[in-house]
This record gives sequence, structure tokens and C-alpha cells, in this order.
Amino acid sequence: MFHEEKCDFCGECLSRCYYLPFDKESGSREFKKLVQGEKVDWLRDCVTCMACDEYCPQGARPFDLILKRMEEAGGLSDPALMAQMAERFKPEGEPRPVSPKDRVMSICVMQGNMPWAIQGRLFEALPLLKGKHYFCNVLFAHMGNETIMKERLQTMVDNLAKSGAKEVVFVHDDCYAVLKGIAPEYGVKLPFRPVHLFEYLRDYLKEHKNEVRKLNMKVAYQRPCASRYSAEKDPFLDEIFEMIGVERVPRQYDGINALCCGIETAGPNLKLFSRGKNFEPFRVMNVKDAKDSGAEAMVYLCAMCFASLNKKVREAGMANYMISDICRLALGEKLPEDKPQ
Repeated sequence: MFHEEKCDFCGECLSRCYYLPFDKESGSREFKKLVQGEKVDWLRDCVTCMACDEYCPQGARPFDLILKRMEEAGGLSDPALMAQMAERFKPEGEPRPVSPKDRVMSICVMQGNMPWAIQGRLFEALPLLKGKHYFCNVLFAHMGNETIMKERLQTMVDNLAKSGAKEVVFVHDDCYAVLKGIAPEYGVKLPFRPVHLFEYLRDYLKEHKNEVRKLNMKVAYQRPCASRYSAEKDPFLDEIFEMIGVERVPRQYDGINALCCGIETAGPNLKLFSRGKNFEPFRVMNVKDAKDSGAEAMVYLCAMCFASLNKKVREAGMANYMISDICRLALGEKLPEDKPQ
């Protein structure tokens, strides 16, 4: 939810955007138009990376207004595709019951996206919640639609609560982000504590520190767009890397300055972005930055980031690992043969 009372029209949100050609003066002017409800052509060029919410020094949440105006304007995503995706992720019936435990783990729909990344000891200790009943619908924000995400949020929370758990560990960054960074804005109360995968992995590695072997590896980290809503959990990642002997190389496009991975598809032959944005130069910049900074591998948290960048990263001579992959290696496990390189 955009907080107009906090906005001083400093222009910071748009001037720092990698994808829009604004300085502070023009950014201030153009965002004021948006607040006043005037038509702005640049909405079509927004890549929905959500970075402007994190850039805003006043915490006004400018992307929330951008998203609202995108939906009001319409025509920024194919209506037929929108309807198709809405139906595809619509939960039906009741979620499957799980064994009662104080803590469970939600893997959302990632078992279908990358089954190899949610295997091994890390995923054996907790009952798993999986499937469309636990889908966060942040996907639709990337399609310029807030309504679907907002209308389905309470149902997602209710389905998670049916597990009876006091804590829910989230493998999918978007799921954690919608609960920690978006639900409070809509007044949605959580009857459980959301736990990010980073916190879970950090604690697991601490509990099994005698089994951890140092990897002595330099990596670049691809920060997902949804992490803009939950930056407070990022220090857990540095703790993980330290424990497993991994150096996170300093580079330009990391942290708050991270680039969107530029995912353009959502399943076979489905174009997620229909606005014609060319992401290729940004993917090239991102991978080159990682390689030039001395990284041997790219580490991902998001399945879509992996899908978007893994081939280009491999062509640059680097390996690809989900965060769970690299933790499994440190615990002495072999990765599945069906894992993409």
C-alpha cells in the first residue's frame, strides 16, 4: 500500500531505477504525476522488480502505487494469459493434512519447478506443505495485477494455518515476502511465525557444524526481486556462507543494487512479460559482473532466477547452485544427477 503522507517527491525511487531513464528532478516530476492520477507512458517500461520500494528513503512504498496504476491502466499484460495463469494457480478443495508438528516447511509449487533442489537431509526433518494451496501469487504483481495477489492472500494464510504449526519455514522467497512485507499492509494477521529458508539453513548448519566441510569457493549471489520486501533476513545468508567456507564476492549488482534476473517465461511457451522489454543486456551485465568479480559460481534463492540465468552463467565458465544445493555439498551430500548444470 502506497503511503502518500510519507512521500516527499525526492525522486530517489525512479532515479535509481536501472530500467527507466530518470534523474532525481525528472523522477520527482513523473512520480508526482502518478500520485495525481495523470497518465504516464513509462508504466509500460516498468519491469516490476520492486526495487523502488527499497530505494525509497521514507518508506512510502512507491512500487505499490506503480502496481496499482498498472492494473488501472490495463493492457500491460495479455488478458488471456492473465486468466490462464490465474486458473493455473487457483487452489481447489482442502489442503492435504500433515502430521501435527510445531514447525512445518512450505515448498509451495517448487517441487514441480525444480524437484532436485528440495531433496536430501535438509528437507527430511519437517512435514512438507506443497502445492497450489500454498502459492503466494506474487507472480501476478510481475504481470501488473495486484488484485489476484491481494484477494488470494487470506486463503493462503488460512491454508498454512490448517497445518496447526506455530512456525512455517518458507523455501520460496516470494511466499515469505508476501507474508512479511505485504500482508501487514493489507491487515492480514498471521497465526504462525514465518521463517525464511536462510534462517532455517543457518540454524541447521549450526546444529550440524561437526559435519560441515569448508567448500573454499567464491560465489556471486543472485538476489530475487521479492527480497526487496524482506531485506532484514539477508544477514543470515552471510552467516551461511561463512559457515560453509564460501566467499560472497563484492560486486556491483548485489544487495540493494541487484539486477532483476529478467525472466520472461512462466512455463513452456508462456510469455510472462508482454510489454516488449529487452532483458538481454541486463542479463549480460549481471553475469559479466559476477565473472569479473572472480566468482566461480552463481548461487540462487529463486527458481525463476535459476531458469533465467543458468545457461548464460554456465557459458561464462561458472557453476550454478541453488542455496540448498551448496549447503548440501557442505554437508557431504552428492547432488542429484538430474540437477541442471
